[in-house]
Amino acid sequence: MNTGRALLTALVIVLLPRRGSAQLQEGQVFGGVELRTTRFDSLPLLKRLQQTVIPVGAVISLGRLTFDVGTSWVSTTMDRHDGTSHTVDAFTDTQVRGAVVLGRDAVVATLLVNFPTGLSRASPKDYTVIGAISPSLLGFPVTSYAGGFSVTSGLAGAVQSGNWSFGMAGSLRVGSEFTPYADADGPITYKPGLEGRIRGGADGLLGQSRLSLGVTYSTFGDDHFGQGGTSPGAYHPGPRWLTEAALLAPVGGSSLTLSAWNFRRSPGDTTGVSARNKENISGAEATISIPLAPWLAVEPLAAGRFAHPQVGSARMLGIGTGFRIELGNRASFAPVIRFDRGRIEDGAGHQTDLDGLSFSAFLRITP
Repeated sequence: MNTGRALLTALVIVLLPRRGSAQLQEGQVFGGVELRTTRFDSLPLLKRLQQTVIPVGAVISLGRLTFDVGTSWVSTTMDRHDGTSHTVDAFTDTQVRGAVVLGRDAVVATLLVNFPTGLSRASPKDYTVIGAISPSLLGFPVTSYAGGFSVTSGLAGAVQSGNWSFGMAGSLRVGSEFTPYADADGPITYKPGLEGRIRGGADGLLGQSRLSLGVTYSTFGDDHFGQGGTSPGAYHPGPRWLTEAALLAPVGGSSLTLSAWNFRRSPGDTTGVSARNKENISGAEATISIPLAPWLAVEPLAAGRFAHPQVGSARMLGIGTGFRIELGNRASFAPVIRFDRGRIEDGAGHQTDLDGLSFSAFLRITP
């Protein structure tokens, strides 16, 4: 795959919504498990959140056409300080995506369909658990069980200049009304507004290193929600910016990967009143891949996340290690274990320490 086509694929994949475990890789089937536990030392009600995710999927490549499908089974448990707990077990939505390369590898068009196989009409207890895992800082593999039926179309193009490729991509997402939640007063319906994304990217060589840069802008139409026979309300999400950078560099016989990103969300509003949900999250990670044998590499890592919501602040620092194990020419196995330590501070200055432990293991097979 040449540099231009690699950039095009990266641009399109980044633009389309997806789970981190369902990355597009040609001619593969994949499966695995992800486990994450986070403990909170001084929250009044919440003691621990624990999630188990089993993702499965496959990719089929037919010349210029590529198709992939993926879904996950998820179990999330919330433990409270009073000794009670609640678990939500369900599948997530299923995503089916097709991509076609047009012309002389200059343009890629994609179409993604999100089928609502995930949890619907969640109970109040279920929704409390789902809401607790939603903050990006906590890093849970799955933060939403369902999003309703939607269709996303994308188009990306790139040009090459010397050792560099430059590209632009855009996508539109249209979603239908669905019912994520129901309580004693009846079901709550939700219809997301039209979502549009524009992304610019660059990818090239700096000496023996490879640098990738990207900026994504997202904008949204009005979301509509209602309960029972009440008149529907409207919520206008604020625009969002995502900037990313990654550097892959050789270090002796090893390879070092450095990455950093920043996500900024402007506050939304309901009937002209600010929702006060402005947010800025930054993250960075360093991983070095050290080959121990032709079939085995160890990959120590260090990472950090820093959040600045409308009020308060939070941070999470982690260290861990992974292994990349080649099982012959057609399969690979990649286990990773990681420990996190963080702190959340609310608007009144009250601090809560948290500890996290995560483990993942993925098996990928190329037929």
